Amino acid sequence: MITNTLSFEERRELLKAGLLNLSKPEHDALVNKCQSNGWLKRGGYDFEDDPYLEADSPYSFVRANDIETLELFFGQSNWAIRQGVVYEGLAFINQINGGDEWWTLKFDEECGKWIAFESITMHCFIEGGGFKDLVERLLNATVSECLGLNY
Repeated sequence: MITNTLSFEERRELLKAGLLNLSKPEHDALVNKCQSNGWLKRGGYDFEDDPYLEADSPYSFVRANDIETLELFFGQSNWAIRQGVVYEGLAFINQINGGDEWWTLKFDEECGKWIAFESITMHCFIEGGGFKDLVERLLNATVSECLGLNY
């Protein structure tokens, strides 16, 4: 998808059409997983000295219907900490307020849990044209391969 030729309104409409809210159990499972990450957990590093940031940083997750919507989601940039997106069996949660550092997780069907394995900056993959290839490699890799960073 060539998004640099689309207007802001066109990109916004595509995002609205391609993003869905997660169910409460899915949302809660990701919130619980975030408690193991020092940047994302309640009272985490960014929130130690700024209790107001904690109040202004709710956990917010959506599901992307397709890879084009996922790429568009990341291409918008300037995401708040604790915002995330799920695509198939992958989850990406921003761990830098206003940044582009996505804690990357894969859902392990065998144990029914999210497994964290990487932190990825997406803009370099989008700008370099390798975004879809990266996502396909992540999807095709086993949980073990992801944990060994062999994807």
